Amino acid sequence: MTSILALWTGVLVALGGPVREVRIAPTARTTDVVIAMDGPVEYRDFIMEGPTRLVVDLMGAELGGSEREFSDIRRGGIRSMRISQYSEDLVRVTVELEENLPYQITTSGAQLRISLERRTPAFEPWSRSVSSAPAQRSRPVSPSVPQEQTVVRSAPISVEFDGASIEDVLFTFAEFSGRSIVKGESVTANISARIDNQPWDEALDVILSTNGFVATELPSGIIRVDDITSLNERESVEPPYTRTYRINYATAEELATAVEGLVTDRGSVSFASGSNALIVSDVPRVHRDVEDLIRSVDIRTPQVSIQAKIIFVNRTDLNELGITYDLKDSDGNQLNLITPGAVDLNNDGVIELPEEQAQQGTNVVSLGGNSFAALGNANQRVVSPTLTLLSSLVIGRHTLVNFIDVLASRNLSDIQAQPSVTVLDNQQARIQVGERTPLRVIDASSTVGGAGQGGQAGGAGAAAGGAGGAIVPQATVNFEETGIILTATPHVTDNNNILLELEAERSAPVLGESDVGLIFQTQEASSRVLVRDGETVVIAGLTVTETNELQTGIPFLMDLPLIGGLFRTTRQQQTQRDLIILVTPNIVRDLGN
Repeated sequence: MTSILALWTGVLVALGGPVREVRIAPTARTTDVVIAMDGPVEYRDFIMEGPTRLVVDLMGAELGGSEREFSDIRRGGIRSMRISQYSEDLVRVTVELEENLPYQITTSGAQLRISLERRTPAFEPWSRSVSSAPAQRSRPVSPSVPQEQTVVRSAPISVEFDGASIEDVLFTFAEFSGRSIVKGESVTANISARIDNQPWDEALDVILSTNGFVATELPSGIIRVDDITSLNERESVEPPYTRTYRINYATAEELATAVEGLVTDRGSVSFASGSNALIVSDVPRVHRDVEDLIRSVDIRTPQVSIQAKIIFVNRTDLNELGITYDLKDSDGNQLNLITPGAVDLNNDGVIELPEEQAQQGTNVVSLGGNSFAALGNANQRVVSPTLTLLSSLVIGRHTLVNFIDVLASRNLSDIQAQPSVTVLDNQQARIQVGERTPLRVIDASSTVGGAGQGGQAGGAGAAAGGAGGAIVPQATVNFEETGIILTATPHVTDNNNILLELEAERSAPVLGESDVGLIFQTQEASSRVLVRDGETVVIAGLTVTETNELQTGIPFLMDLPLIGGLFRTTRQQQTQRDLIILVTPNIVRDLGN
């Protein structure tokens, strides 16, 4: 027994010949489709999805007429069948199935037999002559939603009526089409019309609707013609019946809304979520409309795989240069902020270390005479310098100490995220890689606590409220989603392009410089683009450059031309942030498509 998803080719001795008849009959365990021909042919078979179709190509065969379509089968797991002359020496048989069914193909003489596993109750056999009958089509005189992109047209007819009775008109169309057409008792009219090379079913539909008649095809294939008034009267007394429709790809809840617009005032629609089925109760005409609607809507939709790449690059360049001056008087004032000092405590004219050393941070103030000490740029030194030069100059009892601090650093942060998600067509997908950051929010206008309320307050307010009945603001905790977040909704077009609705975000919490707590650095993009299958598109590109320069130094001296740089500390910082978001959608194709 061959799997429904298999793809294989069978080869027989080719003798060729026209296709004569197709039959469908039940056996104990299978539904057999028999195709009768004049002789054996080569064949190949494969499966197509959306809806599920078994395709059998008869190589070396011929149809002997125009295309045949039988869409009123609906038995044994088979919905419909179409037979067409695909090429000069190839006949294609397309069998639309209710669901994926294992099958086997065998040949015997001039017959090809397709045996499908039967999962439905026994049914009445069905057969059609192929070579002698003109093209068939379900609902020949009532509009319906096409099931495929290709429009199948019936055999054209050319005819002229001049005051002909409706009976003669219906007889003419019945003879031409090979169909059984029965008129209602109240259908009477004289028809005048001229049809030139138009499909017979469309021509009949126009003639009937122009004269206030409507045709309905019964499950047996017989076409019944009634006037609209009689049809409405019959439906008003016709007993409704209940039927369950199993939904394969959509949801019953979604389709229930659409089906409600088809039922009559006496009908009802409900759904069973557990089995994903629609339950419809109404007259037969409504059931036929419901079945057509479900067949056109409940189809397998493609899936789309979306790969995104979010690149965030943060580059920071920092350059600092500072010169610090420290002038000390060994016999007087000393500002020992950046270096230790030395004092002649015993006035013997000799400084002995470490006994007479003044520790760093301990200033010395002379009260016994004239003395001078100074500091320059002491509080604006370069933090963690990569190079420090120290020089000292002694002039009498004064010592000049110089610090030259230099710093050059470059910080490069490269963050790349590649979220990927697969989603059905027209459905939203969302992926997040990150965390939920808690934020504590204090409402100053809402207080808790007070006398006797300490045990009732919540959170931080409870503790404070219980301590002496203090009144404090009430605090709550909110959660903020951060990290990599991608939201996408794809729409596959007829030409295999993809219309994408995208939202991409990269965010991270950082501590604020003030008492606000956390701030959120966020880069996000929202776009709606049309992309070819497998094409990569840039939906966002952003570069932000920030340059900061800080100069501090000795007033007046730092502004002197040429030598002003010796009396100041300079800090230059440049930050550049680059954000690029790339998206590549791919239509996920099933085997056999």
